[in-house]
Amino acid sequence: MLVLPIAWRRWRPVVAFAIAVAGLAAVELAAREMLALGFVSVACVLYTVAAMCRTRTAFVALGVALAAAVASGIPAFPRLVGAPVMSVLLFTTVWSVGYAVGAHRRHLAQALRHQAVLARQRVMAERMRIARELHDVVAHGMSVVTVQAGLAALVLDDRPQETRDALTAIETTSRQCLAEMRRLLGVLRVEDQGDPPGTAPAPGLADLDRLLAQSAGAGVRVDLSVTGRRHALPAGIDLAAYRIVQEALTNVVKHAATDSARVNVHYRADEVAIEITDDGQGGRAARPHRGHGLAGMRERVHLYDGTFDAAPRPEGGFRVSATLPIPSTEHLG
Repeated sequence: MLVLPIAWRRWRPVVAFAIAVAGLAAVELAAREMLALGFVSVACVLYTVAAMCRTRTAFVALGVALAAAVASGIPAFPRLVGAPVMSVLLFTTVWSVGYAVGAHRRHLAQALRHQAVLARQRVMAERMRIARELHDVVAHGMSVVTVQAGLAALVLDDRPQETRDALTAIETTSRQCLAEMRRLLGVLRVEDQGDPPGTAPAPGLADLDRLLAQSAGAGVRVDLSVTGRRHALPAGIDLAAYRIVQEALTNVVKHAATDSARVNVHYRADEVAIEITDDGQGGRAARPHRGHGLAGMRERVHLYDGTFDAAPRPEGGFRVSATLPIPSTEHLG
């Protein structure tokens, strides 16, 4: 009865502790003397209770063990005065060690759970980022393709050269769109290895000429103005600025009913400011708030603690502006 609780202590620690204490009391009452085996049994199970059970249960078990230690010394008093004291010290020591081990395990378990939560949050953030990227790529590409396809249908019979130009623009835009989609999907397949082999790097403000050419192919001529001392940007900020210009020009192509727009990029030492304006239909009806366009741009800017504004211009048309601060530790100068 004194050994059995030791075998059960990992599966039923509370039950094993109760049996150990009951066994100790029974032996003490029957033999009227203190048996070392009984105290060893209680000490072993008490350690397990302190390490594995809840704090309240552990403290209750300590109280019961100390009471049993004191009570067990009564029959042997005054012959064995020091035995109860030694029992109290034994139980207190093993309980303290067990409780410390349990607290350490609980701390590690909590840290692992916290890491798992952070990992899930990182995965969700990455999925949201890729979703925004896909939206920007597909929305811009399909807008250009739709406009060019409509133009090709109109001039198919009378102006074959313009039809060929429109089809060429559709092919070029589609290829570029597919290339960017492959790059984004490659990120999902390759983890912690940098850019996938054979995949082009993410676009940035240096690639605006290609973006402007696509808009021109869709019938919107874009004037680009770059002021300030041009310098390299952190990759994330460079991509965010490019996507904001891309989404704004996509909205011009789809909603503004105009053939011209203007993009201003101004570099400062600690930030980059971009502005996209047009003189088309700038009212609320012309710029529906459906979809993820403006919300996606605003989210990108807020991700880097920047400022964003999108509103009709008083003189007509629409204006999108964003300012992205450049962290001083990442500024490449």
